[in-house]
Amino acid sequence: MNKKLAALAGAIALVGTVTGCYSPGSSTGATATTQRPTATRPYSATLTGTMTADLTTGAATSDFTEQSSLGAGTGGGSLQIAQTGASTYAYTGTSTFVAANGDKLFTNIVGQGTFTSTTAAHTTATDTITGGTGRFAGATGTYTDTTNLVVVSATGGSQIFHFTETQHGQIGY
Repeated sequence: MNKKLAALAGAIALVGTVTGCYSPGSSTGATATTQRPTATRPYSATLTGTMTADLTTGAATSDFTEQSSLGAGTGGGSLQIAQTGASTYAYTGTSTFVAANGDKLFTNIVGQGTFTSTTAAHTTATDTITGGTGRFAGATGTYTDTTNLVVVSATGGSQIFHFTETQHGQIGY
């Protein structure tokens, strides 16, 4: 192979490598490939937020800020809560984490909790990652969360809770 052809082949290989490594958050203006490699990595986070629960219907919504191994972000979720005993309950729902650059990560949640007093609760849950946008498109994984909630306001049939939460698991993207 002559030197010009070898140099051209090398340049094409380099362009292919750079395109395959493109991250949607970069400023190169290139288009992401649809078959990018997926790496599984540890995931951990600490959240603080507010949850509002309708005591009549069991519906709840939350807003939170997050510091995680993915970076800082915000998010929110919705839950359906059902009391299962005198001081216990179960819940299911969804959550969305929004990274600082706007990329989103979506999860489904299944958990259970215990009222530790008339104004506090403790929960554990498993979140299953169902995908996302941007760098989280096609994301998979699971993590567990442990949450402590304290009632900060109760009016009529609703309560507002402040919560802190830790999350640990694996994410692939």
